[in-house]
Amino acid sequence: MSENAGESYVLGHSLRELERLEQQAGFFADMTRQILERAGIGAGMRVLDIGCGVGDGVFIAADLVGDGGSVVGIDISEGAIELARARAEAAGRSGVEFAVEAIEKFEDWSGFDAVIGRFILIHMPDPAAAIARIAGAAKPGTAIAFAEFDLGSAAATAPAPLFEAQVARIIEAYRKTGFEPEMGSKLYAAFRGAALRPELAAFTRVGSPSDRAGFGFLTESVRSLLPAMEKLSIATAAEVDIDTLAARLIAEAEAADPCYFYPRFVGGWART
Repeated sequence: MSENAGESYVLGHSLRELERLEQQAGFFADMTRQILERAGIGAGMRVLDIGCGVGDGVFIAADLVGDGGSVVGIDISEGAIELARARAEAAGRSGVEFAVEAIEKFEDWSGFDAVIGRFILIHMPDPAAAIARIAGAAKPGTAIAFAEFDLGSAAATAPAPLFEAQVARIIEAYRKTGFEPEMGSKLYAAFRGAALRPELAAFTRVGSPSDRAGFGFLTESVRSLLPAMEKLSIATAAEVDIDTLAARLIAEAEAADPCYFYPRFVGGWART
């Protein structure tokens, strides 16, 4: 299959990246829940989360399906799955399972009432083919729901050159490694390419200078991409100065006092 997302994951699978994924998940948790609710994820369903990372999407889905349902998360990263299992155990969660498995090798699509994924299609060379494969193997009536973002939609309401430079570097890194940084806007076409007609919704998180989580999210995203940025001649480590980046972003925000529109979060869903 050409849609292998695990081997081509541009951000890597280091411990720090796993921590960033956990931070990112919390940043978009409320919006994720809204997408899954709109997609019809509910009590008693058996759900599969593909590219589940450290498990946050699994936990949100588990809350929606309740004690009568179950959720399975798969990811190619052993470290991510180990952390997801540890988090589930620490929280005393039941009805959730995790497995180390590549998406393109998974076969038991018909065993689920819903297949979900967040920030996974962005890493696939052919998202429509991936959705078509799932839809073709799933049982009739299966809900398929994906959530992605549009990186280029991030903006500030006052001049914020440091903030804007980091967003531009992230977008360039994705584009130069062959991934689509505006996958949210491409969701409709991906579903249509799989002969499905989706419903869609979009949300935007808006922050202020006091919303430090946003600056941490941006900084850690740059940190994870820094090796790729250097390799692709986008920016050097000295230019980025990652250890002071968060503080400089905060100082810029306090001086200009804008509000920040973080990347638009888009969800699409359909039934087979």
